Amino acid sequence: MHDQPTSVTPGLTETVLGGGPPGDDLGQHPVAVLSATVLRVARLGYRESQAQFAVRAGVSLAVVCGAESETRPLWALAYTEFVALADAVSVLNPWLRDWLETAAACDLLLTRVLDGDQVLTTDVLTEPGSRYLAKKLLRWATTGTLPTSAWASRPLLSDAQVALLRDRAAALAASRSPDAWAGAEILSACCSSAARPGTKGPPS
Repeated sequence: MHDQPTSVTPGLTETVLGGGPPGDDLGQHPVAVLSATVLRVARLGYRESQAQFAVRAGVSLAVVCGAESETRPLWALAYTEFVALADAVSVLNPWLRDWLETAAACDLLLTRVLDGDQVLTTDVLTEPGSRYLAKKLLRWATTGTLPTSAWASRPLLSDAQVALLRDRAAALAASRSPDAWAGAEILSACCSSAARPGTKGPPS
């Protein structure tokens, strides 16, 4: 007698990929700065070239180059490619998987808000396991604030992107959408210049 399959609650990876647009539709304002930066910092921490990292991850060089150059956001990759990169990143530092997955989810959240969406599809700001890290990553993207990492001294988003993000987040916060609260959270991140100390950041 065969065991019956058990249902598995989707993790953050599935949420990121399931909530993203089709791979050929990146939206009007695709954001990939957080996941691209975390991936690049992790790869450099392993002292690998993009080609070496791609071989170890078992993906094409184009996947790594696209993810790091922000031309192919992690949230737009095929599930197997996303997981392969997460696995390769977390070999020596398992917590880096959380950083990469949460960064990709935040990139998708920022993309949705910049595109003016009033209904969001990522739970990165509500999941207990990712909420604090997500808020920290959003602050990093918009203000450059990231504790324990001297190289994180400037916003990852451009001034124009931050200005548009504030406008769109304010519109979301003032809307009657069930996700209006997320607009307020993003506005808070945009205006925050301080973060709680003592949390491990990606390797510098």
